[in-house]
Amino acid sequence: MSRKLVLRIAGAIGLLALLAIGGWYGFLEWSRTKVRAEVDAVFAGIRDTGAKATFTTATFDPKEMGVTVTGISITSPDGSERVKVDRISARGGERPNDRRVAVDALDLDGVEIALTGEAAAGGTITYTLPQVMIDRYNGPMTLIAAGEGNGPFGALRVALRQLAATTAAKVTIPEARGRVAPAGSAPTEVTYRNLAAEGVNAGAIRSLVVDTITVAFTPPPLAQSAQDKTAQDKSSADKASPGRVTAQVDGFVAAQIDTAPLLLMTQPGGPSGKAAEAYGQIYGKVVTGPYKVKQENGPTHGAQSVLMENVAIRPAAFDAQRVAAMEALSRKAPNLSREDSRRLAELSRDLVGGMAFTTLAITNATTEQEGEKGKVATMRLEGLTNGVLDGATFEGVEGVTSAGGAAKMARFAVRQLDFNQLAKLSAEADAPSPLSALVLFKVFSGVEMMGLEVPYGEGPQSKEPVKIGTFALSWGGSLGALPSYLDFTLADVSGPITADDGEPFTYLVQAGITRATISMGLKAAYDINDRTLTIAPVTTEVKDAFRLNLESALVDVPDAAFTDAAGFISALPVVTAGPVKVTLTDLGLAKLIFAQLAAAAGVSEDEYRNEVVSLAEGFAAELGTVSPDAASVGAAVAAFLRKPGTLTVTATPKGRVPLLALMGSDDPSVVLEAFSFSATATAP
Repeated sequence: MSRKLVLRIAGAIGLLALLAIGGWYGFLEWSRTKVRAEVDAVFAGIRDTGAKATFTTATFDPKEMGVTVTGISITSPDGSERVKVDRISARGGERPNDRRVAVDALDLDGVEIALTGEAAAGGTITYTLPQVMIDRYNGPMTLIAAGEGNGPFGALRVALRQLAATTAAKVTIPEARGRVAPAGSAPTEVTYRNLAAEGVNAGAIRSLVVDTITVAFTPPPLAQSAQDKTAQDKSSADKASPGRVTAQVDGFVAAQIDTAPLLLMTQPGGPSGKAAEAYGQIYGKVVTGPYKVKQENGPTHGAQSVLMENVAIRPAAFDAQRVAAMEALSRKAPNLSREDSRRLAELSRDLVGGMAFTTLAITNATTEQEGEKGKVATMRLEGLTNGVLDGATFEGVEGVTSAGGAAKMARFAVRQLDFNQLAKLSAEADAPSPLSALVLFKVFSGVEMMGLEVPYGEGPQSKEPVKIGTFALSWGGSLGALPSYLDFTLADVSGPITADDGEPFTYLVQAGITRATISMGLKAAYDINDRTLTIAPVTTEVKDAFRLNLESALVDVPDAAFTDAAGFISALPVVTAGPVKVTLTDLGLAKLIFAQLAAAAGVSEDEYRNEVVSLAEGFAAELGTVSPDAASVGAAVAAFLRKPGTLTVTATPKGRVPLLALMGSDDPSVVLEAFSFSATATAP
């Protein structure tokens, strides 16, 4: 049984079992002489089910028109469930009708509930509620389906069935304490303070408010391989043992609660039918105040608030056997066989696919451990259904290392995250093969990052951050495993540079520039009608140096090329090259190069430039004997060198140019024969 599920069960039973208790003793007949006999009769009816049921006193108050019963003790036939109530008082009631009762007020003092055996995962579950107050209670006289509490989800099933037959205007519980101790595991303790539920009606609750929720538990130790166990001595093993975790939530409000999907989930033999396969909403909205989670010798986490909207489950995904198998495999990790890894991935996929919500948002989330700190101003998940998340966004991310290094990111976003495809990829025990890695194109359809700053390098540059203004990558298409369009942007990436970084950074460094800013981009899109893959533009820019822009296309591309890797490879022989256009814009690099080379040669910048232009013109003249286009291209290059501005070179296929033949040749004459060239130069 997962810890989260245990806590939910604890919270549900701690509230719902109380309503059931009210039903067991809601037998009121307002008669001083008959009250004892009526109570005896009801307890005899409980004993007829095989349970043990006793009480100490039963009195009638004519002024309040109420009945008070003390010393109540009920134990199920197999002894696995026990309920004790010090005192229960019902006021303003009516005589039972059709084994149901209605009272204006029902107060309980000293309530204790204990579960053992299979219903408690082989351990024990106990609840203590010093005081419970219920307004306008209407429900069954006895526990519905008594004796069905055994088995997986048994105790929860009985409580939910009781709630489905109960109405109450309001339930107030100043404090409720629970202790869940599964066999072989450390106990989990949970406390609710000032709990109030309003509008309880046949399994639905209009609103639920809790002032404070506290939880304490010790996580199980992580599984170790035999090699790790041999290498680790006792002292380090003790140090690695997980510390106790304490958590507190200050303020919890839930609206539009419906327990019907949970009840269907707990059915003996597992949920079935159309309703079990459909999503059923269990929360319309949940809002919490600040929370904090702290682990001894471990991290501390917290947040200012949590928001969840339209939370639903698919009951069939949460049958007891699947949940038990998931927990068993999780305990074995990381020592999983190939088959276990595959099974764990499948179970994870099924459980995630069984949940749905429209919004999950956390504000001002923080984490801290051993001097390292992190913060996320806003985390927002949108639209989870059928195992696919519409999007995840993190804003205002900050981190500080124990050594004082700082990093931050303004925004990080993922689009269309598919947990089904992620499970398919993670099912491979070994590293994914290049072909299986194509599944990544289906795992998500885009990622965006803005305003990233991270520390760089060591020594004198350790305080110089690397900055990324924007990183955006998206893809899609429905032709197959490979995307038929792709959009990539990397803008304003800046960082420290040295002469060791090579050209063109060497010239920037020699000019006294210590940081460089780079931007790149690529767009590609396939037109199924024209069978053309357009790759334009492909850009690279170094600020204050140059900008390079490329536009090209691949022609005669069959749509089968996007089916999978094999389809792409088989399509290559028929693909032909389209026109190519390259544009180079000088942003200051040419002047730096001419100035530095001229200084090294001991001549003026103009003298050095004229010499370079002369060499370019001579080289173009030599090529003119081979290619008639060389003269015009050479003239444009010479003009660009004389006054660096923008140089555009266009290569146009003279006919059908097979891509494979072009790529497989290292002879420049092949390119000159296959394409015609033109060039233009524009002064700045």
